[in-house]
Amino acid sequence: METTARPSGPVEERWAPAGSAGLVHWRGRWLLDVPGRGGARGVALGDPAVWRLLGALARRPGRTPGELRLLAQEAGVPAHAVAGCLTSLERAGLLRREAPDDPPPRDAPALHDWALANLAPPADYRDPALVDDDIALMTSYADDDPPPPALPDLPEHAPRVHLPHPVTDPGGHPLRVLGGVLYLSHAVIDDAAIGPLPRSRRVPPSHGAAHPFDLSVGCRWADGSTTVHAYDPDAHALAGLADGDRPDVAGPVRRLAAEAALRPGDAVIAVHLAIRRVQWRYRTGAAYPTVFLDLGHLLEALRGAAEWYGVAAHDVPVPARGPLGGGEAGAAGPVLAARVLRTAVDEGS
Repeated sequence: METTARPSGPVEERWAPAGSAGLVHWRGRWLLDVPGRGGARGVALGDPAVWRLLGALARRPGRTPGELRLLAQEAGVPAHAVAGCLTSLERAGLLRREAPDDPPPRDAPALHDWALANLAPPADYRDPALVDDDIALMTSYADDDPPPPALPDLPEHAPRVHLPHPVTDPGGHPLRVLGGVLYLSHAVIDDAAIGPLPRSRRVPPSHGAAHPFDLSVGCRWADGSTTVHAYDPDAHALAGLADGDRPDVAGPVRRLAAEAALRPGDAVIAVHLAIRRVQWRYRTGAAYPTVFLDLGHLLEALRGAAEWYGVAAHDVPVPARGPLGGGEAGAAGPVLAARVLRTAVDEGS
């Protein structure tokens, strides 16, 4: 955008396209591109007159209101439609009133679309003002919608089998390998909170510390029986699920165990999606790239931990699922991935 020295006295109102914006034709679509602010968005403007108007503005921004109306008519916008056309462009974030070098408003629709595409520059949380703004925003969310818990909802009566720590506990425990893999891939190592939002810190990274997954485990024993457990990452324990407990967890795990043909000593780990943890926080399409980024972190940590213990970890195909969201409150989400750990349970130790 052109900048000019402003004389003393009232500032003359001028209109311009969003700062540094450019129109790009790419793969059959027109995009509004703003390199300095992170990305591009598709725009659907069917009338060629609108494109001519935007092109003229991009070549020479900083028009006064009178010049802008005249330019719109010269581009082919009917006189009776000029006011509505300019208002629409303003609401879309393509055109705005501004003083030279002013940043666009934070709630501009175009900036919102870039955020949806997860293309905006990363937030710098070293800035205390940004942290304060973020907490204030989430506090306003929490007034109407309490945040979801950071941990799975497990039955209080479910017996807990506490697992050994991979470093501080001595060897020889029959669940040493399973406990080590679970700890190094999903255990809570510290509590955290961001304003009203409960969070936890775990070994693998997570965008916004959301950790949008819960783990369940099926173990095959020497007598041929299979038991199902939910992993409690806070206590680093397995919560045993009796028949009838949490069918949303036990059912998928038993089916995966049968599909994987578990042998005595094997365990299958199922990764359930807890989508609300990121949906509550981000409330845009940015939640979904976050989910799959975190899934990659979790599965790679699980694979690396299994490799450290010298056990084989194999993928188990999971059934195709519909939409990732929805479901009853408190119910386990769909299983997005599963791994079998061979000889991870050693009853002979």
